[in-house]
Formats: sequence, structure tokens, C-alpha cells
Amino acid sequence: MGKNRDIVFAGGGTGGHLFPALAVADVLRARHPDRTVRFIGARNGLETRLVPQAGYELRALPLSGLKGASPVARVRGGVAAGLAVLRCVVWFARRRPLLVIGVGGYASGPAVLAAWLLGIPTMLMEQNHFPGATNRWLAPRATAVCVPSPAARERLGGVGIVTGNPVRSAFATIGPPPSGLRVSVLVFGGSRGARSINRAMKEALPALAAMSPPPRVVHQTGADEHEAIERAYQPYATALDAEVRPFLDDMPRRLAQSDFVVCRAGATTLAELAAAGRPAILVPFPHAADDHQRMNAEAVRDAGAAVVIPDGELDGSRLAREIAGLSADPARRARMRDAGKTLARPDAAERIADVADALVGGGEAPVVS
Repeated sequence: MGKNRDIVFAGGGTGGHLFPALAVADVLRARHPDRTVRFIGARNGLETRLVPQAGYELRALPLSGLKGASPVARVRGGVAAGLAVLRCVVWFARRRPLLVIGVGGYASGPAVLAAWLLGIPTMLMEQNHFPGATNRWLAPRATAVCVPSPAARERLGGVGIVTGNPVRSAFATIGPPPSGLRVSVLVFGGSRGARSINRAMKEALPALAAMSPPPRVVHQTGADEHEAIERAYQPYATALDAEVRPFLDDMPRRLAQSDFVVCRAGATTLAELAAAGRPAILVPFPHAADDHQRMNAEAVRDAGAAVVIPDGELDGSRLAREIAGLSADPARRARMRDAGKTLARPDAAERIADVADALVGGGEAPVVS
């Protein structure tokens, strides 16, 4: 049997972890058609649908989160994570991949730890400017760490190569927003939705429908609240030309059709908005680790590309007022689009692929800043 040519991405769970991984995987697949790119993920993660859809093999493990779980669930989760490490050790010992890349999410830690134990080169892709506990622990042990900013590198004790956050190439080719008197607003709370944004949009519907002209609205609700929010839109669906979906698979197309968005402030989302040049009303998730979404959002606001509403101050009246203000001011939206573009790193996926290639080739990771 010839030398194994696998590159393994490990992690997922949410779009914030998974979409950057897919962006880099696409670059590596295009560069090296003789290699096989595979994924390891959790059985209940978004990867079970999107990874095969993108044309990659997925090995799914029975994993779950520990944060906020009951004591019994934490014990079960810890046992599952330990078993996942053993499974990955067995798999990697048999296949001996060229490189294991941890992208965050439940499967990332066990897979990277297993590779480290076997002496297989490892790489971490950290999306947040404020890295979480798992990557803070793994970073000194990884062969290379790709981070979005100098701030992230500093919080990892000076470990990391600044590459920016990768986004799918489709985001970088999005042109100017639709023209016309009626604006299009895209609302989403991440792949699983956001209750506070859903609630505020529900409260804002009468005021939005009364605008002249009212905006068009596309709203990704998440699966849990989809039916309830869809019912709330029904009296206003015609006025708002509303489309209410549990999940949107075609986010690049949706952003291209929007004038601005209402969303959370995850690092991947903000990188996609910057690449697309779309203004935003950001509602940071208040329970994010180390309050990193608030700091992400404030950085984008300070650059002039977003309005920030703290989650505790969000209600239908405030949201309707901010949407109306942006809708009525195309010059302001244009300034915000230009400001957002200055934050984009459209070559981040290529940069991270360069680091991966250096590790696979046996060399040192390049210094990228």
C-alpha cells in the first residue's frame, strides 16, 4: 500500500466552525487532487448534512457539549470525549494522515489530542479573537495555530500565525446590493437561530409593515422556533414580501440579495459580512465565552461598518427604529459597506492552506501577518 495522503479536518457543530473549515478544505482539494480531505465531526452537528453535501467524507462521533450540562450529562460527555480520543487514535494509527486540522467544536479536541499523541502534525484554526479554553490548552501542543488577529495571538500566549478568518470564495465575489427604493433585510441568528432576535423581530413586524415602503425580509429562525415565528409573520407576509426559513443553505446568494443584515456577532459571520461588504445591525450573544461577541461587534462598529444593540436592550421598538434609520439612508449604508470591506481578508483561506502545505511538506509554518 502506498503512503496515505489524507488531510483530516476535525470539528464543526455550528456554521461558525464548519464554514471556515470547508473554505480551506476547498482550497486544499483544488491544490492537491491526489490527496483525500476527510472530516471528523459530531453526530448531532451541522456537519452531518453540510460536509457530505460539499463532497467530503465524514466520520461522525457520539459527542456533546459539557458547558451548561447537568452533572450526569457532563460525566457522560466526558466519557464520550475520552472514547472519541481512543477511536481517533485507532483510526489515525491505521491511516496515518498527513495532517490533522482542528477547527473548533466537539470533535476538534479529541482528534487533535489523538494526533498529538501519535506524533502526527496538527494545526488549529481559531476563528475568534478571544480563543476558548480548548484551543488555549491545545495551542502550545499544536504544530501550528492560525488566528484571525494579533489580539487572538496575544491571548494564546504569543502562539499563532495571523491569517485572518477564511470565508467561502463566493462571499468575496458578491457585488453591490440591490438598487431600488425598497430595501431588503436579511435576519439570522446563526445556524440555530437566536431567541432574542426572533422575539424582537416578532414585536417589530407591525412597525416594519407600516413603513413606506416596507422592507423585504428574509428571516432564518433556527429549527426550534420556526413554526411560531412563521405564524407571527403571516398577517404581514404580503407587506414585507417575507420569507421565513429554519435554515438558509445559500447564504452567499442571500447576502447578495440584501441591503443590510440583522444578526449575531460570531467571528465567521463578521468575516463573511466584511467580504460581502454588507452593513449590519449586530446583537452580540451575551453568553459567549469571555464576552467575545460583544468585543467583536464593537470593533466592527468602531470601524464604521455596523450598529450594535446589546442583547439586554433589544426589543421590537429599538430594532424597528434601527432598521427604519438604515433603510432611509442609502448614503450611510454605502459608507458602512466601504468600511466593512476594509476589514476583509479575502485571501485568508489561501493563507491557511499555505500553512497546511508547509506542515505537510515537513517544513516550518510560514510567518503570515
